[in-house]
Amino acid sequence: MFKKLLPSKTIIDNSTNVKNIKNSTITISLGESQEEIIPPNLYHLSEPTTALIGRQAELKQLTERFTDGKTRLAIIVAAGGIGKSALTYEWLREIGKPEHNYHGKTRIFGWSFYSQGSHNTFTNSQPFFSAVLPFLGITEIPKDEIEKARLLARECQKQPCLLILDGLEPLQYAENLPSMNGELQDSALKEFILQFRRAAGQSFVLLSSRQPLVELKKWQAEHFLNLPLATLPHSDGATLLAKLGVQGNDTERQAISQDLNGHALSLVLMGHLLREYHEGDPRYANELNRFPLYQRGTEGDFINTDAEKDSRHALRVLDYYDSLQDAVSRCFLQLLGLFDRPMQPDEKRELIAKAELAAPLRALSDAEWKKLEQRLENNGLLLGKKGSFGRLEWDTHPIIRSYFGEKFKENYPEEFKQAHSVLFDYYQKLPEKEFPDTLEEMLPLYRAVVHGCLAGEYQQAISENYFRRINREYYYSQNYLGAYSNDLSILKIAISEIQKEEILNIPESALTNILAVISSCLMSLGRLRDSIKYTKEIIKRYSNFNDDTTLHCIAISYQNLVDMYFALGKLNLAEEAARRSIEYSKSSKNYDCEIIGCNYLATTYYFYGKLKESEIMFKEAIANSFSTQRQDISEYTQIISDRFFCLQIERSKNKSEREKILVNRLNNACQKKYDDGLYPKANECLTLALCCVASENKDAELFFNRAIAEVQKSNAIIFNSEFYLSHADFYLTQNQLEKAAADLNSAYEIIERCDMKLYQVDYCLIYGRYSLAIQDVDTAINHYEEAQILIQETSYHLRDAELDLLAARICRSTKQVLYSKNANDYLQKAKKRIEEIGQWGLWRVIERDFPDFAASHRPTF
Repeated sequence: MFKKLLPSKTIIDNSTNVKNIKNSTITISLGESQEEIIPPNLYHLSEPTTALIGRQAELKQLTERFTDGKTRLAIIVAAGGIGKSALTYEWLREIGKPEHNYHGKTRIFGWSFYSQGSHNTFTNSQPFFSAVLPFLGITEIPKDEIEKARLLARECQKQPCLLILDGLEPLQYAENLPSMNGELQDSALKEFILQFRRAAGQSFVLLSSRQPLVELKKWQAEHFLNLPLATLPHSDGATLLAKLGVQGNDTERQAISQDLNGHALSLVLMGHLLREYHEGDPRYANELNRFPLYQRGTEGDFINTDAEKDSRHALRVLDYYDSLQDAVSRCFLQLLGLFDRPMQPDEKRELIAKAELAAPLRALSDAEWKKLEQRLENNGLLLGKKGSFGRLEWDTHPIIRSYFGEKFKENYPEEFKQAHSVLFDYYQKLPEKEFPDTLEEMLPLYRAVVHGCLAGEYQQAISENYFRRINREYYYSQNYLGAYSNDLSILKIAISEIQKEEILNIPESALTNILAVISSCLMSLGRLRDSIKYTKEIIKRYSNFNDDTTLHCIAISYQNLVDMYFALGKLNLAEEAARRSIEYSKSSKNYDCEIIGCNYLATTYYFYGKLKESEIMFKEAIANSFSTQRQDISEYTQIISDRFFCLQIERSKNKSEREKILVNRLNNACQKKYDDGLYPKANECLTLALCCVASENKDAELFFNRAIAEVQKSNAIIFNSEFYLSHADFYLTQNQLEKAAADLNSAYEIIERCDMKLYQVDYCLIYGRYSLAIQDVDTAINHYEEAQILIQETSYHLRDAELDLLAARICRSTKQVLYSKNANDYLQKAKKRIEEIGQWGLWRVIERDFPDFAASHRPTF
């Protein structure tokens, strides 16, 4: 029933006149001005092992949409081994011809993220942003990952860029996880796509992935192309085999294609195998019958569709290959299987020198290494080197890496762990600082944790590298860097490996601590129902102990449940969890935690609209906190107490009271050091902004902007909607409708994805007012009706009077009745509710928007 705000329809015409200049420098004529193209940077894209066969319709469609002046983003979606990279490579070759010169794009940059899919390792977007921003001429690069994403989006507005992001699947949640649904788990890349969607410009982004990108599903079709790929027709499969040197006739080659179901990578591998080992004789393809079709495919997260299961044919062909492979080649391919990215020279050097499996490789001369590499290239098992200089990385197709990595683990389990141990030792020593400050500096530690778990060195990997150096026992990576996705990725891998190995020497408390961090990350990322399941499991595990520390942990877990139940609009469950938190806090003798629990219960009353009860409980909690005369009361106590300041604003009766509240809050803010990270600072700024609005202070917008900037850096998605909605409400009162629409749009995307019914009520009320401002009465009525239903469903009765005020506005706008009541009826009802609960802040709204009614119906304070 919601009306989704859409990106601007303004499109900048990117038609250009292209003129070829000597060498690799190109000049684009854009009216009177000229801009120089720097040479494309496509080094980080993988090259296909053979030329593209078929796909002419897809190539044509992609080029047409690229040049139509409207489409700004396309995604190629296909299972592993179908030919996404080959299609991308051929398309780039075609549009890069001198007569096209990339159709006016002056900056062309490519990057691959793809993962092997057999055992998850750590992948994120940090290296991509670190490479693309300097390429675009940016010299001052921010440390914050979200700021990097926004900077890239702004640059894509300023200059006509072509960005190719290949193999996004390792940065997505698995499509078979219902609550994740293929969403991007990398916060920075997610922010870039969000900002790129909103801002019109001349740039074009081409993505590819094994699964759809949920963030793009609701983008306007005129700006977005979804390009799914199917397996090859058998006639094309036969042509591909012929190009690879398979002899015989077309019927024989088509029979091979049918046996492999037109799976492009399987056909490429079979073609190379027949040529290299059997002089192209197609009859030897029958030897494939000796190798059964895999029942499960690889163990990755992406073998869920019929198309993806076709990759099993490639595994069959690889079994055939492996039966013919020499020991040295097999050894090297298995080392490649340790990675989810190209092997770098330092990594290769470490493994060759220290990995037990690598002993046969240590004796190879340079000439023998070149022969080995050439043989693997000829067989299609190693990608060719890029450029004319020495090889700087070693890479192969993700499915091939997956296969040899699994064979390594299956056939040589101890050597497999020892090799990961070598990488673990290498990565944990790599950072220059013992405690890195930025996510980029922390990247080796994240990789160390994963390799350590795969090596079976759980204690060192988790306790030393994660909890001591990354988490730092006070959630540094999350609270100060907003690295919820990063932490979640590596800890879920750690838990998975621990559970697979059935490790018996990991203490129950240590496992529960890992689950607690996973739950916290899920909650912060808006994965509320998943986090609730984890949190309940954590409470159950902690209940096996009865010491003060675990009782305190149970109390905190119940407080986390309150936050999630608030967002979901389950206020009855939130109240119950708040009471349990207070109960366990008292049992643990943790006074700080008890005060926080009381604040949560007071906040529940606040949302119920029981403002008097809420005020009493808030005052008692604050008085108790001061009576302890302690200086170490948690910063989070203050965050929850900010609700009390909102309550004070709601119940203040005149401007002098409100100004007094603002002065008090500003003085309090000046004394704070924001020691608890990004979100406390954001929350402080939001509270100050709301105080400024209530007291008509001109600094409101300044504090709002700071609040939005800080909460975006925090990546605490669970709280973002409240910030966007408050900002939108402010802009709406200032009649800045475009800015209000942008904030409403941001809030809606989170509310809808996370099913946040409490914030959904606020969204409906504010969007209803926005709809009236743009004279869209029908949409305003729809949102009024939706808010009415949700308020009853959630018991969010704090908004009862605001609902009636929206109805009064609709009646005034239409000069008609709504459900048999006129504007005056709704205003009378709102006034009664305001007087009943003491919500005097809304009377100021009536005085502003309905001055005639306010003058004749002034309440008695």
